[in-house]
Formats: sequence, structure tokens, C-alpha cells
Amino acid sequence: MGCAAVFAWRNRAKISGNELIPSPETIPSLSNLLSIIVAAALVNNVILVQFLGVSSLFAYSNRLQSALELVMLSFFVLLAASFTNLLLYRWVLHPLGLEVLKLVVFVTISSGLSTWLALIIERHYPLSMQRHRLAFALVGGNSAVLGVALLNSVSTSSIIESFAYSLGAATGFAFVLIGFAALRQRLETADSPAAFRGFPINLISAGIVAMCLLGFAGLV
Repeated sequence: MGCAAVFAWRNRAKISGNELIPSPETIPSLSNLLSIIVAAALVNNVILVQFLGVSSLFAYSNRLQSALELVMLSFFVLLAASFTNLLLYRWVLHPLGLEVLKLVVFVTISSGLSTWLALIIERHYPLSMQRHRLAFALVGGNSAVLGVALLNSVSTSSIIESFAYSLGAATGFAFVLIGFAALRQRLETADSPAAFRGFPINLISAGIVAMCLLGFAGLV
């Protein structure tokens, strides 16, 4: 697979009009789907490469346990919202010529899914809801969630490939947030120069990680 796998998958499927189920000759292979997932998670990471949802790096707690709770919600919202919005766009908005409303619809669907998941969490995990009530309410409007949905809407790929891209993007989003929460926890006790403590060392660390992710470009 070439390093541009995540771009190539957008042009491989031949979808015209309302044809949502690819024909047998266009069904992607398992290796191709894995390449899309890995490329979306690493090479084109939504946070560090595409700069979507960058504020999440600092908005989420540097306590690993608290960050894990927010990351799990973000993962499910990003995956479910991007795929649901894609189906809505191809089944409803595009056939009716209502593409201009896609941003409004995407925000509504993402916020609705986030609210629904937050209600489930409040019912089963009330302490987590008390700690992160505001953060849970804002997940649906995260630019990463909306950005992936918009990228899928302009894609000409099949539904299967779009789902693989959404899964890879959500996985990469969660991976970076968990890793950065653990990194910030370590940096708090690190012997850094006074001028670099706090946000400066966090930004430098994020830049180094972004360059490391770009190093995977030749592997997938």
C-alpha cells in the first residue's frame, strides 16, 4: 500500500446517485480496509495532522482515569455521529438536493447522540457525569466530530470504506488523547526549565508526536 492510502480510498469506490451498496467488484479487501484504518489513525490523525479538535489535548484532564472516561465517550460519539451523518447525507440530503443543510444536520445529529450517551452514562455512572457534565455536553460539537463527518460527506468512497475511515479516525483521536493525558501527567513532575513548564512543553511535545506520526507515511 502506498503512503497515500487514506486519499486513495476516496476515489476507489464507484458510487453514483443513490447507489450505497458497492457491487462485488468494488468491495474492498480486508487488507485495504486495515490500511485505511491505520492511515486514518496514524498518518492522517485528526488532531495532530489535520488539526481537528486540537483543544481536546488541553481541555481533557491530565489525570489518566478522568481522561479515559471522556475519551471513551468521544470515541463512540465520533464513530457513531460520522457514520450516521454519512448515511443521512447520502440517503436524504443528497437525493433531495439539500446539501447546503448538511452542517446544520451534522451538528444536530452529533449533539443528539452526545446527549443520548450522556443520559445513559448519568443513569449507570452518576459520579462520572458529575465530574464531566460540561465536557460531556460539548463533545457533540467538537470540531473533530464534525470534521470527520464533513470529510465523509465529500468522499466518493463506498459505505464500507467510509466506516473504516471513521473507525480509524476515532481510534486515532482516542489514542492521542489517552497518550497525551499520560504525557502531561509525567511532564508535571519532570525537571523542565521554568520557561518551558506548562503549555510550552505541552505544545513542543505535541509537535514531536505529530512528526513521529508522519513517519508512518511510508508504512501504510
